[in-house]
Amino acid sequence: MNWLEEIGVHQYLVQERLRPVEAMKVWDGLSGATIDFDAAQLMGLGSGSSDPSAQISCMVEISNLQQAMLRFLEDNRPANVEIRDQTKVERIVPGFDTLLGTCSPGTAERDPWPVLELSSPTSVHDRTPIRARLLVGADGPNSPVRKYANIDNYGWSYGRKGLVATMRCAGFEDGEPPVPKTAWQRFLPSGTIAFLPLSDKSGSLVWALPPDLADSLITMNRQHAAASRGESADPLAQLVSAAFRLPWSAIEDLLEQIRAQTLVPLREGDVADWSWVSEEILRHTYGQSLPESLSGEVPPRVAKIDAKTVASFPLQLKHADAYIGSSLNNTVLRPSGILANGLAMLGIAPEGAGQGGGRSRTALVGDAAHSIHPLAGQGLNLGIADVRSLIQTLGKALQVGADIGSYNALMPYPRDRYLKNQIMLSAVDHLHWLYSSPVPWSHGTKGREVTIQQEGLLRSLMQEGLARGTLWARSTGLEVVNEIGSLKSIMMKHAGSSAAVRGSGRPASWAYTNPDRASSVASSSSSGRDLDSATNGTPSVDSLTPAQRKALTEMLRVDHSGEVAANTIYQAQADVFGALGNVKMRDMMREMWSTEKKHLDVMEKLLKQHNVRPSALLPVWSLAGRVLGGVTALMGARSAMACTEAVESVIGEHYDDQLAHLSTIVEPTGTSTSTSTSIGVRSVTELDGKWEEQGDRVDHPSLPLLSSIIEEFRDDELEHLDTAVENESQQAPAHALLSAVIAAGCKGAIWMAAKV
Repeated sequence: MNWLEEIGVHQYLVQERLRPVEAMKVWDGLSGATIDFDAAQLMGLGSGSSDPSAQISCMVEISNLQQAMLRFLEDNRPANVEIRDQTKVERIVPGFDTLLGTCSPGTAERDPWPVLELSSPTSVHDRTPIRARLLVGADGPNSPVRKYANIDNYGWSYGRKGLVATMRCAGFEDGEPPVPKTAWQRFLPSGTIAFLPLSDKSGSLVWALPPDLADSLITMNRQHAAASRGESADPLAQLVSAAFRLPWSAIEDLLEQIRAQTLVPLREGDVADWSWVSEEILRHTYGQSLPESLSGEVPPRVAKIDAKTVASFPLQLKHADAYIGSSLNNTVLRPSGILANGLAMLGIAPEGAGQGGGRSRTALVGDAAHSIHPLAGQGLNLGIADVRSLIQTLGKALQVGADIGSYNALMPYPRDRYLKNQIMLSAVDHLHWLYSSPVPWSHGTKGREVTIQQEGLLRSLMQEGLARGTLWARSTGLEVVNEIGSLKSIMMKHAGSSAAVRGSGRPASWAYTNPDRASSVASSSSSGRDLDSATNGTPSVDSLTPAQRKALTEMLRVDHSGEVAANTIYQAQADVFGALGNVKMRDMMREMWSTEKKHLDVMEKLLKQHNVRPSALLPVWSLAGRVLGGVTALMGARSAMACTEAVESVIGEHYDDQLAHLSTIVEPTGTSTSTSTSIGVRSVTELDGKWEEQGDRVDHPSLPLLSSIIEEFRDDELEHLDTAVENESQQAPAHALLSAVIAAGCKGAIWMAAKV
């Protein structure tokens, strides 16, 4: 929602059709273990706060969001934006020669632009083919763009359908409260059922069910609507209310009876009688103490289901092998060995994750890239985060005039999003399977005798032990998490807008946008600069403010740690390739290692001169570098190059950050001469991560010299990145996942090195 406000779309939303969610109640349908989320309490505002920021999320209908974006475009459309309505993409082909059928074998373009062949019943203009520098697939789980790009995906069906509908609640006349700004979710063995508020009198239903049960409930709803015309109680509405209140054994019995009736075909002229559903619910309710709506433990009772809104869709996990296509990745890749198998053993990804590639000048976002179980409500949020990241990536490329369809310009997008999406997909997937475990005998309709008769004694006892242990573990975990407010706050923030991609505000990284960068920059220790005079003449850091000293100390410590790790990575790769007899790769790694040795020598001098201690985790960085270098070299030359690409990209971006940071505290106050430069340093204080001017400047010549050194180091690292790309790093098995994992590890190491 904050992002929609930033880009100007929020004001076009129909505000009356937005429903903030301020609290959530989630509980286990078997044990009753509960976790409550209250945005106001977790923000320290107190329960019931009217602060508009005290929201977990906001319910918005997709039609409301679509019309708002279309109206925004109508009022603010740039001259170069065109919308083609009632126009269908018939097919996508690589280049006009393919479209016209004039492409002969051996003459195909190496990097063809996608061409869209269109059809339109209303306009000749709208049938004109489009040749795209970049084709973005935002076209759903069966994405034609993904198929054109020849990007595979992996995943599985959950054997469930999501039953969705709009519910009308009973209201005051029936003794029911208005719908609060609360979402309810109950985990049942058949699947989760969720009540999401839409207004004071309505809500949205999402119920995960086995396909035959979902189809049976839809059949019941249609038969009732056709027979009663709204004159009798709605059986589906009553069943939904019961599903939030009755024990699982009663719900299971009701569902089985409904399924049995829908399996019996109606004879011509017969009318289905579903009045017995109300009687059965009353029978299961009799003598039981069930939670009521006024307590807030369960949602208000549902009076009616809007018949035309009832629908279902299959639930599945799918993840594309890559988010961007590349003409370099047009070979069929086999399982990625050590990395893929290791992640599969950890349950983070299945075998083959992150492999693939395809035709260039394509990018995937949203459901075209990934499909997720709806139990956490993260589908749209993940898609929006993809879009924001891709926008940021394209913006950086445009700032320096790069080709926005090129692989190098697009690479920051999958590096930013692939691993984050994989983690969320995996977490939700494991949560689904955790609550789909066997049901203990005491909670199901099948007794011990029936189960033993069907499964056998030994198997039944093992199954019962697993069911009881799983139920105890997940219920205990839920109750423990419910007592830890800080953990619940982290969970909410991770699933909300604060975890989305935000722009850095700095120019695009050199890593992807300047292929014509001069290659004549020598390393600092060999460029003719007198490094001894650059450091030995440095005044005491006592002339800096505390904030400046802290920033300089962390900067030098991180850079020194990074050079230690880079040295051990290239050393390990050179050793492995030498042992394997790959002389070409050994010599290439030794050459890059020699540059890193010079960098490390300079950083050690700077640490000593500025009296900064190295990171206490140096042995860890050294070992991690050796392991990473050795493992990727064993995986093959392309994997080793992919490691170089990922590491050097992060280092290049980090050096850019440091240069930007230094520029905020370094300002020329005089003119350069042949012997000295007068540099002014603002007296600054760090407030919320921002530098703010506080007073007069002091002369401190070490900082501009440090800036020059870092700039040359950055250029050296980015030369290594170019070398990696030229040596087919992008064809490495599991390139997207390998790159994302290594980049995430590097960023984590940077943060730790600064602190420890």
